[in-house]
Amino acid sequence: MDKALDQNIHPTYWKILTELYDELSSKVKWMDGLSEPFKIKQGVRQGGILSTHLYKIFVQDLLVELEQNSLGYHLGDIYVGAPTCADDIAFISNNEYELQIMLNVIDRYAKEHHYKIHPTKTEIIDCSKHKSSYNWTMGGKVVKTTDCSEHLGIKRTDGKEHNFNIKERIQIARRTQYALMGSGVHGTNGLNPAISYQIYKTYVIPRLTYGLEVLPLTKSNIEELEIFHRKNLRHLQSLPERTSNAVVLLLLGALPIEAEIHKRQLSLLYSIVSCDNSKIKDVMNRQIATNYDNKKSFFSRILNILEIYDLPSINYLQKNLPKRDIWKEETKKKVNQYWNAQLKSEALDKTSLRNMNIENLEVGKTAQVWNLQNQPRLELRKAIIKARMMTGSYILQSDKHKFTHFIAEPLCQLCNTENEDIVHMVTSCPVLSAVREKYYVEMKKEILDSIDPIKWNTFCCNKMEITRLILDCNNFKGTLNISNELITKIEEKGRNLLFQLHTKRIEVLDALYNK
Repeated sequence: MDKALDQNIHPTYWKILTELYDELSSKVKWMDGLSEPFKIKQGVRQGGILSTHLYKIFVQDLLVELEQNSLGYHLGDIYVGAPTCADDIAFISNNEYELQIMLNVIDRYAKEHHYKIHPTKTEIIDCSKHKSSYNWTMGGKVVKTTDCSEHLGIKRTDGKEHNFNIKERIQIARRTQYALMGSGVHGTNGLNPAISYQIYKTYVIPRLTYGLEVLPLTKSNIEELEIFHRKNLRHLQSLPERTSNAVVLLLLGALPIEAEIHKRQLSLLYSIVSCDNSKIKDVMNRQIATNYDNKKSFFSRILNILEIYDLPSINYLQKNLPKRDIWKEETKKKVNQYWNAQLKSEALDKTSLRNMNIENLEVGKTAQVWNLQNQPRLELRKAIIKARMMTGSYILQSDKHKFTHFIAEPLCQLCNTENEDIVHMVTSCPVLSAVREKYYVEMKKEILDSIDPIKWNTFCCNKMEITRLILDCNNFKGTLNISNELITKIEEKGRNLLFQLHTKRIEVLDALYNK
């Protein structure tokens, strides 16, 4: 409280702070028991909103002393020797003796203010080409020198620290995902993929991308993250590995991890530009002027990102800074538009997706196939089968023929009359005709009750078009002038038809194999 008074805080605010921390007590929980309460006379609340600011007030004298005595690294003429966030202080120096003086200063300051800095929790990273043999000490104890240390949740090393952090982020994200599986965040027999993705986006993606916006990631680093991300999205949708990368994202309206990191970098840029700290502004202006072509510099990377998404330049933002919510909405819109176009372009080149209406898919919007709110568990299983057929990842005999380099016969094993592809299975195989007629007639009647029969005869006049209608009715939303309500009904009828065809096919094949 004395430190707060020294900072000329308004008496009303000082009184509020005093009341917040007056007569505080705590207990220690050990196994099933609680200790007697004891009074807290020093420190700040862990996790409190004001705690980081209050601690910086507490160590303000230390930081001022270091800067006034020019102890620590200077970036040009800008002092950056002791970057601090709450109780995490990093000392940066290019002189081993200067660093020792800085350690002596903080040790003296801690003793004067009756708190301890644990020397075994303090680590030094030597980033110089020629490693120093100097033994740094604090409080009479040697401070450990290491190749890797964690600061603010990010691994810091003497080189290629992005590689360390990528592995760490993936491990943490994987553990988070495993912890969520008990609540149904997995594929078959789990939650609706649309709901699972929202949970995944809320809990897993932030842990996967934490701190990566400040690191100079390579293409291989990004690809490592993308592989993990796409694998998870495939798992949520019960889609096989060979499903197109683009459609795995588009079905859920998901962004690639590269885009998620870009959004966080743009958010960080806004925080820097809007910050009132003159030193941060000086560092930004210097880096833009001197490191605009250095790919390891954050500002070099952010200039490229602003150009990719057609966003205003940093100079423009400094003069015409929008409100944070407007900036957030604008960046979200631009990022979604860019990746929507990229993913659709990639998907349109895939022959396996020829039966899907790619143009109807959109980043930020879940595909019709996963629109299963308040539906029983069986409907999810039906939707999974439909999604596999839509995306060309449902294995039929013609697919086996290709995958085995023409060793397996493409002929339908149920009827032995034609090659078994998706059109044959959905519209032609005589063994499946009883199932097909029952469910197809229901779907056709539903459509003809709502549209002109002439349109039906014009646009659904062959087996290929009927197959495309059953697999993805959005293919004909415009040509048949189908309402959203009818789309939902056709989707349900088509889902039932495809699932019953799948079930009957498996049943007949099992009977043939077990003869």
